[in-house]
Amino acid sequence: MMSKSRFLKVFCLMCVFAGVFVSCKTSSDSHSDFPENLEKYCGDQAYVSPNNASIDKAANQSANLEADWWRSTAFYHIWVKSFCDYNGDGCGDLKGIESKLDYIKDSLGCSGIWLSPIFECDYKSKLPSENMHGYDITDYYAVNSYFGTEDDLDSLIAACHSKGLKIIFDFVPNHSSSSNKWFIDSSKGLNGKKDWYMWNSSKLAWDPGMGSSDTWHKNPNGNDYYYAAFWQGQPDLNFRNYEVREEMKNVVRYWLNKGFDGLRIDAVRYLIEDANAVIDTKESHEWFQELRRDVIDKYSVPKFMVCEAWIENDRPALDSYFGSAQSPEFNMVFDFDQGKPCLWSVAYNTDETADTIRANPSAEQSYGTFLGNHDNYAVRPGSGFQAIQEAKMASALSLLRPTVPFIYYGNEIGMKESTAYGTGDIRHRSAFTWNAVEAQEKDSSSMLNLHKAILTLRSDYKDLFANGKVTKLESGMVYSDDSPCNHEAAYYISDGTDTLLCVFNFSKLFYSGFEFHDPNASGLSYANLMIGGKDIDINIRYNTTANLTYIDNMPPYSFRVYHIGPKSVKRYFTTDETFTPEAVYLRGDMNSGSVPGIKMDLSDPENRIWKTSVSLKAGTAYEFKFYGQANSWDYNWGPVLEKAEEEKNEKAIVPIKANQILKLTRGDGSWDNISFTPDAAGLFTFEFDEKNMTVKITQ
Repeated sequence: MMSKSRFLKVFCLMCVFAGVFVSCKTSSDSHSDFPENLEKYCGDQAYVSPNNASIDKAANQSANLEADWWRSTAFYHIWVKSFCDYNGDGCGDLKGIESKLDYIKDSLGCSGIWLSPIFECDYKSKLPSENMHGYDITDYYAVNSYFGTEDDLDSLIAACHSKGLKIIFDFVPNHSSSSNKWFIDSSKGLNGKKDWYMWNSSKLAWDPGMGSSDTWHKNPNGNDYYYAAFWQGQPDLNFRNYEVREEMKNVVRYWLNKGFDGLRIDAVRYLIEDANAVIDTKESHEWFQELRRDVIDKYSVPKFMVCEAWIENDRPALDSYFGSAQSPEFNMVFDFDQGKPCLWSVAYNTDETADTIRANPSAEQSYGTFLGNHDNYAVRPGSGFQAIQEAKMASALSLLRPTVPFIYYGNEIGMKESTAYGTGDIRHRSAFTWNAVEAQEKDSSSMLNLHKAILTLRSDYKDLFANGKVTKLESGMVYSDDSPCNHEAAYYISDGTDTLLCVFNFSKLFYSGFEFHDPNASGLSYANLMIGGKDIDINIRYNTTANLTYIDNMPPYSFRVYHIGPKSVKRYFTTDETFTPEAVYLRGDMNSGSVPGIKMDLSDPENRIWKTSVSLKAGTAYEFKFYGQANSWDYNWGPVLEKAEEEKNEKAIVPIKANQILKLTRGDGSWDNISFTPDAAGLFTFEFDEKNMTVKITQ
């Protein structure tokens, strides 16, 4: 298991890697040289593709789709090569995906799938050690033969629609492979393709913000140079060529006509360069607006497109890809600011979300949110955290917001990364561990069933999660030095009809109660638990005079979802919030106050009985309690106090006699102890029954 410090080291290294090698948040300065020939538009404006696709020929389409259906869809992001190998040749395929649609829909609860690139590409390998990624396309109109045939794709799309699932494809317009026939012709000046790519007589030094200005490369068939923002094997197409613009629109029509319900568009920031910038240019936006107007919005069956503009900490730049009311652009943008704070909050044991729990910005615009993907955005939660409960918490925090969720294959079962073939993005692309699914389907508290429960909740309250707004609450708790406590977070999601309250304890400590400043508390009277709580007090209380909301008894890494209001609601998921320690320590006078204390033996693992023996003196009053270790020793079990003693909020000592069974309770670092005074000196055995929460001392 990876420790917290290990998680953070890996995470930081991963972020550096991402900033250097992939479409990322880094902005680019203007370049010093922009040749006049690259500013000119060219090509035949009346060009018609040899593969011309007419929208009126669309077939195999989804039926009865609502407008803006994607706002209420949960997408499953599939890396095709690694998901399911149907024919046993060592490579995932389209038939494999079709065979697992019931898992995606019924076991997990997703209602849409996004396929990683499925088109013929240059670098192909079935070996798990080889990173066949598919973004180096050699033929935009052909299916990768390692994945199957076009008939297989037709069958998959039809199967999705028959089950009410939507399906979208990955579109890569910025660049093709250098082995694409278009580029080969362009490099040789053949078949009118010279200006389909970007050529210059001299080598230029353009830096698109990925760590290198070595982006102009020698023509293998001539004396000029071509531009490739990512690497020399993926030359950039020239979108100032009218023929390229039409060809790329036709590619989209061709596959939407096949029955795809939408598309994710890769690397949108890099499409068209100008004299001032090589990313996020006005002309790039204009082409996507053109694609929206001329293709996406022309279908009678509603289609949508989501953009991958890897932008962090620059909300105006990201939101600019929505376009405007007059010139709409993308229906959805991936929000790279919302995922990492979910992981950080759990890893750091503090609320790192700040204002990043955002809702869809408008009725026409949606944010796609995720914890991880195929790139080096974030470590898989199953590898990044020491305990599965931590991974569950990060997943819940990501899914419980009014945006459009994208779940990367395997994260729903806590699948670990494979570093057998390196530490790059290939570690995120290993084979799905299907042998873990059956056990998780049967385990009501599993990671898989948590995902299913939240996705079911989202489906039952689809208007809330499509159109709801977020109101985050300020903690009313402080540390002993009066600094704000930040181990917890709470926020409302409301659409005017329904309101949910989501609460999270990021700490490794048990808290008997959380307190939040809540301007709505005076109007609240009902709260019903939908997610969370097992065998503990799960009350929510209000101080309507002081506008405070109290959440009782939050174990480590626990989370709750309450429905606010008198409406009867169902319980979607009962979390097992019983803390299971890796070790238990007897702490008290008998070990001279040392920390963490005397380590106990797990004498009966099945029944969770811990024991240790200590030599004690006669007539001495020993005070003690038990501590469980969750990366530290500050989770404790102490005496059950009388209500009057609880209300005193002072140290309380509960006596115990030999062979007496005393009931225990979970503590939150409080100083309440048990007192034992031996009648005779000797060796005494302390027995802690973790399941039944009792202690017994025998001589």
